[in-house]
Amino acid sequence: MNIRTKLILNCMGIVLVILLAMYAYLDYSLKRDIGERITDELTVQAHLTRELLLEKLPNTFSYEVVDSFVDRLGTASDINLTLIGHDGIVWGDTQRDGQQLRNMDNHLNRPEVREALAGRFGVIDRYDETGAIWFRYLALPLIREGELIGVSRVALPMKDIDSVVGKSRWILLLAICAGLVFAILLNIITTNVTTRPIRDLTQATKSLATGELNSRVSAAASGHYGELSNHFNQMADRIEMQIHEISRERNLRDSILSKMVEAVLLIDSQFAITYANSAAIAMLNFPVHYQALSLVEIISDPGLKHLLRQVTDTEKAGYAEITLVGTTERETEVIVVPVADEYLVSLHDVSQLRTLERIRSDFVANVAHEMRVPLTSIHGYAETLLNGALEDTGANERFVEKILQQSARLSQLVSDLLDLSQLESGEVKLELRPFEIDEFQDTILALFEPVFEEASLRFEWRIPGHLPIVMADKQLMGQVLANLIENAIKYTPAGGSITISAEANESEVIVHVGDTGIGIPTEAIPRIFERFYRVDKGRSREMGGTGLGLAIAKHILLQHNGRIWVDSSAGEGSVFHFALPLQRRFSVTEQIAQLSQKDEAESLAPPEMDGGK
Repeated sequence: MNIRTKLILNCMGIVLVILLAMYAYLDYSLKRDIGERITDELTVQAHLTRELLLEKLPNTFSYEVVDSFVDRLGTASDINLTLIGHDGIVWGDTQRDGQQLRNMDNHLNRPEVREALAGRFGVIDRYDETGAIWFRYLALPLIREGELIGVSRVALPMKDIDSVVGKSRWILLLAICAGLVFAILLNIITTNVTTRPIRDLTQATKSLATGELNSRVSAAASGHYGELSNHFNQMADRIEMQIHEISRERNLRDSILSKMVEAVLLIDSQFAITYANSAAIAMLNFPVHYQALSLVEIISDPGLKHLLRQVTDTEKAGYAEITLVGTTERETEVIVVPVADEYLVSLHDVSQLRTLERIRSDFVANVAHEMRVPLTSIHGYAETLLNGALEDTGANERFVEKILQQSARLSQLVSDLLDLSQLESGEVKLELRPFEIDEFQDTILALFEPVFEEASLRFEWRIPGHLPIVMADKQLMGQVLANLIENAIKYTPAGGSITISAEANESEVIVHVGDTGIGIPTEAIPRIFERFYRVDKGRSREMGGTGLGLAIAKHILLQHNGRIWVDSSAGEGSVFHFALPLQRRFSVTEQIAQLSQKDEAESLAPPEMDGGK
């Protein structure tokens, strides 16, 4: 129920109560006034009839004389007249004659008669059961020559009074109803005018509460309403300004947090999540409705629980490193900072950083180990020569050859490290030119045919001559092939075979280098292209090589937007695949033109590269 309706009903209630009170009072007053008027008339008539009775009544009462005189007097005066003796016997009555008169009760105990016998006049309203009507009775004493001879009583039917009062009541009731209708209409009009500013203010308040920040009220009202409207508009202006400022800061915060790589959350003192940026939702795989979920339930890690309890107890920032367990284990740095009544939790995945640190540590250890072996050999042979072996012509020549061999191995290691460093840093400038993969056949055969014969290996070249032309650095791609073939030679026993094949699809040319060697265990495949990684370290070092060949091949292909992978299982041989993307499809005419521009005399220099499984 709105305020307008309440005011109308309240005013209507007040008016109705006032009108009912007025009606009751006026009804009472009217009835009282009319009653007093009737009493006055009865008094006058009673006095007149009493004088006539005192003058005309005989000294000795008889029914015939007294009742006859009373009837004539009542008829002449148009009143109900009764003559009662001092002993209460009714001697005359205008309403009864004869036997009825004689059978009337003794009136000595009637209140009005007792009052009259006491020398006063008595007035009373009484119901007449005989006539079934109410009468007002007025009795006066009849005193002749100082002697009380009886009572003269006049009566008037109350129906005449009720008729007059009833008519007056209807007139009064109609006047009250008309006044009530007029009051209601006036109340509705004045209430509408009075409550319009309040209704406008209420509607504006509701609109403001629902988010309509431009809601304002008209300041046309004067007085207190006008002042209230002005204050409301000022308040709405400040609220709108503050909300815009808060929204701007929140949007800025959300924009910053959503673009952060780190996962950021806000939790309350019970560790319930109140906010999470997109990185946190992705990292922790939150459900759609994540608010109010407990962080310690989502991340069930004792270290995190201890950190959160420590920060909430001390209200000081804390740090810990935990392991998130999911589809993969991730090493994560956690920083918790108290912010007002909440706590800011930052999660940073440092798995890659820790992996790089381990790789760097392993790399330094591997480089040191790989260099220590040739350096130790060189140092040992040189020391032996200086200690007298120079005089032994056969020994010194053999020692110098060993020193030369180990220095070459050391030089090859340094060269491979430099090449790999340049490839990883992107400092290598590619000399891109069109060529066919089949062009490497003669160079590969010239380079490795003696090695195949010495190792008793069978070699097959199955690359067709109609493959699409690729745009790449030919020398680097020759190095990739050479590294993969050297790797296959090392791990293929005598009597085995090495096969080179290739194919093309709509987007790339794919080359396959397969062998029938010892194969690679499944668990070692993900690390096969790491620097210095060897599946069989003793066998690999025994056969020579730096352990960088596959890593160099991978980075050469990455520089060409290509890819490299391996299919293998222990004891069943391996197939290394690498793919080069096709820039576009060449027509036959374009291929002929490009082939004619190639330097027919150019040959691929034998690369000094090595790799390890």
